[in-house]
Amino acid sequence: MQNQTGAPRPWYKDRWPWILMAGPFLAVVAGIITFRIAVVTADDMVNDDYYKRGKDINLELTRDKAAISLGISAQAMFSDDHQSVRIVTTSQTPLQGELTLAMLHPTRQQDDQRITLTRQADNIYQARITPGNAKHWYLRLEDKAGSWRLQGEWRPGESAMVQLGNPKLEPVEQ
Repeated sequence: MQNQTGAPRPWYKDRWPWILMAGPFLAVVAGIITFRIAVVTADDMVNDDYYKRGKDINLELTRDKAAISLGISAQAMFSDDHQSVRIVTTSQTPLQGELTLAMLHPTRQQDDQRITLTRQADNIYQARITPGNAKHWYLRLEDKAGSWRLQGEWRPGESAMVQLGNPKLEPVEQ
């Protein structure tokens, strides 16, 4: 038997109801945080129009093959402080004007950079860049008209030089 000397304690003064309610409460808070993250952050890797994107990929492969048929290749050289880039090109015909170098972040589209390279001499182009915090970049070199393109991958911690081009593609037959 229990000997009571007064009114029973109210439930909220006992710790076990609070401990039992903490689990569901934390699950609700975690669910709200997860929902907010899903809504606020954009998923740049997902494309809504798959058919159109597939057609674009085929067009881009044509540009890669056009670079091979024109005999265009390039090497990108980054400064030690990653503040500038120099591109040395080779081609069957001289390249004219400015070139564009796209530095694409693997996962965050907002960190992508499009850099206009100015011609310094025959087959030498240079520009200042904003160093990013990524340990891996996709590089895309193209002319202003967008008729050809060279691609490569740069890992800043491994090398300051990158060969641009796709040796797996065969030249376009004309």
